[in-house]
Amino acid sequence: MAMLENYVALFTPMVITVIVAVVPSFSCSSLQYWVGDSLWTIPPFPDYYSNWSSSHFFKIGDSLVFDFETGRYNVIQVTRQEYESCTSWSPIKIINGGPGIIPLTERGVFYFICNFSNYCSLGQKIDITVHDCRESYPPAPAPSPVSPPSPAPAVVAPSLTPYNNGSGQPSVKVPSPAPPPIGNGDALVDNAPAPENSAAIMSGGRLSFVSSIGSIVSGWRFGILVYAGMIFCL
Repeated sequence: MAMLENYVALFTPMVITVIVAVVPSFSCSSLQYWVGDSLWTIPPFPDYYSNWSSSHFFKIGDSLVFDFETGRYNVIQVTRQEYESCTSWSPIKIINGGPGIIPLTERGVFYFICNFSNYCSLGQKIDITVHDCRESYPPAPAPSPVSPPSPAPAVVAPSLTPYNNGSGQPSVKVPSPAPPPIGNGDALVDNAPAPENSAAIMSGGRLSFVSSIGSIVSGWRFGILVYAGMIFCL
């Protein structure tokens, strides 16, 4: 019996130390969120509060602050059906004075609207998803792997199959040389007519022209002599 008491006395401080070390790990740090990071009012576009809620990670122990002007707005906690239809026939909680603070004490999805006029239809409503304090913010999805570009197809040179002429050796055809021109090139050059000498042609023309003028002058002289002789005889 005394030995058992000694064991209990020995291990009790160790057990207490373990409990003290483990309990803080399950505690949650409470945060306070101002809904919309601004006033609780008619939003600039219908999805404003939904986008704000989806960008935050709420845990048990956190609280929401609805900052609004009393008498112009209110906060009503409703069911999902009334949240979607913007009605408040069976409200869960009503806050008419601002700012209103709502502690988040349990996990789940909670719905809040303003039932003044048609403000809910204009987007003055919000749904809040509350997680357990031990849950962590979900990591961002990993980017999808990018497949490497397909390699370009290799260019394969066409295979040349030699023609077998039956002798076991490939036969290679050598192109025949082009036929020579018909006739002897020297003869073609010799038979070509020689170009005429333009100087000789011009000299011959000049001589013919001078001879013609001389003949005309001689004829005139002869005529004059005949005419003079006739006059002398008379």
